[in-house]
Amino acid sequence: MIAIRCLLLTLAVAAQGALAQPRFDFDTTPGRLLKSVMPEHYTLSLALDPDAEHFSGQAVLSLRVRHPVAFIVLHARELKATRAQLGKRLLVVTPDEQTQTWTLTPTDGAPIAAGMHRLELDYDGQVRNNGSGLFQSPHQALGKPVRLLATQLQAVYARTVFPSFDEPAFRTVFELAVRAPKGYEVLSNMNQTSAVDEGSMRVHRFAPTPPMPSYLVAVAVGRFDSLSSSAAGVPLRVLSAPGKREQGAYALEALQKLLPYYNDYFGIPYALPKLDLLAVPSNRQGAMEDWGLISFAESTLLFDPATSGTQAQRFVFSLVAHEVAHQWFGNLVTAASWEEIWLNEAFATWLAEKATNRFNPAWQVLLRRRLDIEEAMARDATAATRAIRSGPVPEDRVFDVFDGITYDKGGAVLTMLEHWIGADAFRRGLGEYMQARRLSSATAGDLWFHIGKASARNVSAVAASWTDQPGFPLVTVATRCVGGKTRVELNQQRFTTSGEAGTALWQIPVVLSHGGALSTVLLDRPARSLVLPGCPPQPTLVNPAGDGFYRVAYGPAQQAALTANYAALPASVQVALLSDTFALAQAGRLPMTAYLDLLVALPRAQGPGRAALFAQARAGLDFLARSLAASPAEAPLFTAARALLAPELEAVGWLPRAGEDSETEALRNSLIRQLARFDDPATIERARALFDADEAGREPLPAAIRAAVVSATGRHADAPRFAQLMERLQKAQSEKDRRLFAGALASTRDPAQARRVMELSLTGELPNNIAPWLPGMVGDESAHAAMAYAFVVEHWAELAEKTGGMFGARAWLLPAASESFNEPAAARRLLADQQRLAGDPGTAPALQVAAQIELRSVIRARESEQLGKALEALLVRMRAML
Repeated sequence: MIAIRCLLLTLAVAAQGALAQPRFDFDTTPGRLLKSVMPEHYTLSLALDPDAEHFSGQAVLSLRVRHPVAFIVLHARELKATRAQLGKRLLVVTPDEQTQTWTLTPTDGAPIAAGMHRLELDYDGQVRNNGSGLFQSPHQALGKPVRLLATQLQAVYARTVFPSFDEPAFRTVFELAVRAPKGYEVLSNMNQTSAVDEGSMRVHRFAPTPPMPSYLVAVAVGRFDSLSSSAAGVPLRVLSAPGKREQGAYALEALQKLLPYYNDYFGIPYALPKLDLLAVPSNRQGAMEDWGLISFAESTLLFDPATSGTQAQRFVFSLVAHEVAHQWFGNLVTAASWEEIWLNEAFATWLAEKATNRFNPAWQVLLRRRLDIEEAMARDATAATRAIRSGPVPEDRVFDVFDGITYDKGGAVLTMLEHWIGADAFRRGLGEYMQARRLSSATAGDLWFHIGKASARNVSAVAASWTDQPGFPLVTVATRCVGGKTRVELNQQRFTTSGEAGTALWQIPVVLSHGGALSTVLLDRPARSLVLPGCPPQPTLVNPAGDGFYRVAYGPAQQAALTANYAALPASVQVALLSDTFALAQAGRLPMTAYLDLLVALPRAQGPGRAALFAQARAGLDFLARSLAASPAEAPLFTAARALLAPELEAVGWLPRAGEDSETEALRNSLIRQLARFDDPATIERARALFDADEAGREPLPAAIRAAVVSATGRHADAPRFAQLMERLQKAQSEKDRRLFAGALASTRDPAQARRVMELSLTGELPNNIAPWLPGMVGDESAHAAMAYAFVVEHWAELAEKTGGMFGARAWLLPAASESFNEPAAARRLLADQQRLAGDPGTAPALQVAAQIELRSVIRARESEQLGKALEALLVRMRAML
């Protein structure tokens, strides 16, 4: 543990270079390329065939050389130059694999003069099969095997498709032409301007883009079905593989709502003449906000009401909302460098939540987002964290910053600052920021300048305390009634699950609810006292909406009063109190019995936030299950979890009822999954019966519970049901079903079955967006963690090749297989093996998981004996309430 902490301290010190918040300056923006040569226009011609493993291209660049240079350096990776010419001068191309660059030097030895130049590069490239760069997507369409080509160029993969100035600060106009076999449709960022036949081929030309970074270039070649509409005067399409057209209807409906909403919010209309959403089957991971052509993994965009419930709808809407928000945050205005990527991702997260809640208020978005925030806080409470603005980001670590700190902590901090500043001033400031930085790059300094100007507050100083240092505060609250008034004492210190307090200081907009009235005080020093009118019977609440990115610790009397009155508290207070209490218990600041007391009160809590509250409780139970695996407290925990959750499932019922809301459906599905996870016999029996009826063709599984029933059946599958699930996986025609059945099979409790599932990762039967992750999915079951870990170590090279580095994926292979360990030795082994296999680029993911393993090991050592007795007492109390 000492070695881990020393390494983490070194990384934290190195990150302190992020503390300055200058405004954008091209010349000082971090990057590998020199700023002496600037591209102003690309003309790209690509020869693409979905059935070919290679492609060729020609790049014609208009370059502005700012002062004489001896050579030009640009990015290129996995490309082979066949011709290089600057005007009439021939160039020698010197590749550097380590830096992923080409150095272009004139053969005549003379310098390159300042001014405008025309650079021509002919080259050959390789089509990838792992979801990054230009990649192929083999799939079934109308019963036939076919392929399409698509691109994923963020963050550093444009250089695998064309020689490029592959850094965000180099915004350039791109004009594309694609030569493809007849019969294929070609898509790109802009509208097609012409299509001319040349024998068996067709050349498709597209209008020039606005100036944009290289990672936003998008191309797709294939056969597509489409749904079309328009909104705010913009033509809209959702494109999919043939035969799946109608499954795009819900995404199109979401897009029709979102585009006008964002236009209105910013006061700046969407900047391109069209917007397409593309569903990519197989090999694709996640989604990418390419300007005008947003691409998605098929399972995240298409919605089939015959097989999926409202939870899938929620995911589609929120993801479309996130990616469309990027058309402003990231595309219209681009983060100057990867150090500032939170300007793209945190804002898209924040705005997507706002939009999703605006159009779907019944989904309880503002309560449910706490689950994602809790994951970010769990990491941020350890030494294995970083600041939102983390300082220098090497190219081989870019994907480290596409994480929960950027997305969820960043989004939560923005919500907190918006509430402190005021929604109107915040919105005005964002609009001014967008107008000022339109079609350019920006830094945090630019953002806070405009929001500070709009709000007449020193926003930069407050914001920097949250964006430029790691961790977050614990606010302790002490109140007493003096002379008919309430005296409140607030203190802050860094919250850590290790219990070690640091000296960091935040400027915290602390929200208080006192006697039903809200007020905000800026806690910008270690302690502050204030006096509030009256002494109401209900305790003064801090962070009552749960919007602040800080923990709250009440005094013993206040905690007891809130626990006693838990069922009557507002839903947001219930969720925040439950999560804060659990975190304080993890850190040893409260006994774990304080958390159990709230679990006992949980069934009495009614209202629209009930499903979100139970989701929060289940997250805590899952953590305890991993921490207490193979300890004396494991069996009592399972028994108590069943006693808590089973009555809830009985109350909501297994089948959807007419007129029920989506939160009830979400609660039902989660209860089925969790009760199966905690080995509830009645749940397992009912899930098997429903699965068998569907398998026999007697009664199809209702879409509303299909995923939960399949998951529960897979976890407890006997040999015949395992074979049936395996057959369904092999015959799956959609990405959603492929992921569903793979996940169900991987959750099996049978070690022989688990081994068979892991072997699928190597056979080539499954696409590369699923195959390499099967061992990690198997390792999610604590009993199989050691077997899964050993499998990844043994086959790491093969699995890493399948990931292709997408989103730093290979760096997560071993950590993903380690998430159920609860012994300190496992943390040390993970760090050593990760360094040996993945090298320095794998450091951050391994440290994150190692920190969680250490926390679970502490909980196991501290709680396994005494918590078992407490859980038995809890069970008696819950049974007495029935």
